[in-house]
Amino acid sequence: MTPTTLPEKGAATSSPTPLALARMFVGVALAGIGGGLPAHTRRALTGRGWMTDEAFAETFTLAQLTPGPNAVNLAAMVGARLSGRAGAAASTLGVLTPGLLAMLAVSVVTLGRPGGLPPALQSGLRGAACAALAVLLTAALPVVRVGWSVRGGPVITVLAFLALGVLRLDLLPVLLVLLGAGLLLHRPTRTARGEAP
Repeated sequence: MTPTTLPEKGAATSSPTPLALARMFVGVALAGIGGGLPAHTRRALTGRGWMTDEAFAETFTLAQLTPGPNAVNLAAMVGARLSGRAGAAASTLGVLTPGLLAMLAVSVVTLGRPGGLPPALQSGLRGAACAALAVLLTAALPVVRVGWSVRGGPVITVLAFLALGVLRLDLLPVLLVLLGAGLLLHRPTRTARGEAP
């Protein structure tokens, strides 16, 4: 797999190496303790000029729709898009390493300890979870802003919120219906395929 050519509005100003992606995702994973990894990823990518908000929103949406852990999916898709297979592998390794080391450290601390985590660590984790809500919003808002600007985006966004957030419907049927609506709204026209109207 070779790096995908991005559309002009989502074009990167530079092409990162797999090692640079691995370093970035290690930093993102360390900053994303308690949640908010997509927000940190977006900030790191746009700050380096590797992706625009539009390109990130597209990649983030695909990562959300793909089965598996969202953070790993996002890292793999960003890496593949920017630096091919090697980028995907390096990004995935980068995002997983800090969490793996943290879990090993917590396991060592709690090994053989009755009652699990020490109270101070439990309190710290609760605080990090609360702060994660604000960080998650900083990742969601740019994606909503991009979605709001496309044809039918506001209607689909509101319908998704009502179906999932208010009515608590199952994700898969809602996703299939809204995906179908999006495909209908954005189906290629004859002129877009290079044919005469």
